[in-house]
Amino acid sequence: MSGRFEVAVIGAGAAGLAAAKALAAQGISFVLLEASHRIGGRAHTEYPPDGAPFDLGCHWMHSASINPFVPIADEYSVRYEKRDHYGPEARYFRGGQWLSEPDLGSLAEESEAAEAAITKAWSEGLDKSVADVTERNGEWTSVLDYYTALDSSVDPDEVSIGDVVSYEDTDENWPVVDGYGQLVERWGSDVPVSLNTVVSVIHWDNTEIRLETTRGDVRAKQVIITVSTGVLSSGALRFNPELPEAKQSAIAALQLGNYNHVRFWIDRQLFPTDAPERVLVEVDRDSPILLYLRPYGFDCVTGIVAGRYADWLERSGPVVSAEVVKEALSNVFGHDILRHIKGDRQSAWRGNPFVRGAYSSASPGQFYQRVALGESVADRLFFAGEATSLNHFSTCHGAMMSGERVVQNILEAIALT
Repeated sequence: MSGRFEVAVIGAGAAGLAAAKALAAQGISFVLLEASHRIGGRAHTEYPPDGAPFDLGCHWMHSASINPFVPIADEYSVRYEKRDHYGPEARYFRGGQWLSEPDLGSLAEESEAAEAAITKAWSEGLDKSVADVTERNGEWTSVLDYYTALDSSVDPDEVSIGDVVSYEDTDENWPVVDGYGQLVERWGSDVPVSLNTVVSVIHWDNTEIRLETTRGDVRAKQVIITVSTGVLSSGALRFNPELPEAKQSAIAALQLGNYNHVRFWIDRQLFPTDAPERVLVEVDRDSPILLYLRPYGFDCVTGIVAGRYADWLERSGPVVSAEVVKEALSNVFGHDILRHIKGDRQSAWRGNPFVRGAYSSASPGQFYQRVALGESVADRLFFAGEATSLNHFSTCHGAMMSGERVVQNILEAIALT
């Protein structure tokens, strides 16, 4: 597959696909190289035996009123639900019983206090971890820490408060019922992609950049790199000469955490008609788990784990992961419900060699590195992906917008030559 192009794009996730579309619109010759057998990156929908779409990665069109994937979903008739926040409030099951509204008053108070403490610290010019500036011994600390892990894919001691205050949230989170992965795949289906093409080395010390791939060398004037920081830090993709130290520091400061779904399909309706869609279960105070019960009417249950706990479960294997979610489910609805589980499907993003984690988080004191990661090197190497976004990181639409942004940067660089 050797050839010469004006631009080579590495990675066919949302950022790479968006960059390719923007290059095509400008009439710039390009090649899109993808190591995996499919497009979409961390947007991937599967169809278990029950037939209901299952997103292993992104699922919600966050900040929907400004999310460019919403009109694309309309264009392709991909179903989604319009919701404020995440829909109906989750119910809480703690200590073997359902909590009532009065019981949750202290949760709201602790949540507001944590938000105020984070905002105050950031306004004072501090870039500390969430754990450093929030209550560590509150009644709801374990629950709030779990929500932090869901938002950032890491635990609160590992994420900068800059991520919390800088993320642009319109409080509109619309789930893609037919699958966000399917949406991205259909949107990107018109982009020519070289699949199963692993780029091992980028030689950028000559006038022409040479990429070593499993399908032959590719030469280009400029390269757009959209692979995750997990891949960049792994050494699987090498640079000759090595990237500047400032770029390497940015990559190290924006590592991927973990976030996995554990999904069971069931053989019939098992829950009361008034059962909530979301239940936050605390079997003990150290391991809250959010359960989605028959979402959108599908006969399934999904449990979500994140941060170090997700890493531990993934290393322990799918049997242990399933047992943990089963324990949470049976804690609420009784052990008999487990007889009706037909099977399970799980994501395992840390072990995915083409991603190596869930989504990026800025380390404490390192929020500024998102800007540094997004900067080009010598107007020849350009970087895109959710980790380069200043206010839409960790999202599919943030990745998409970064791909479009970097093409604009290339056009500006070309205009100066």
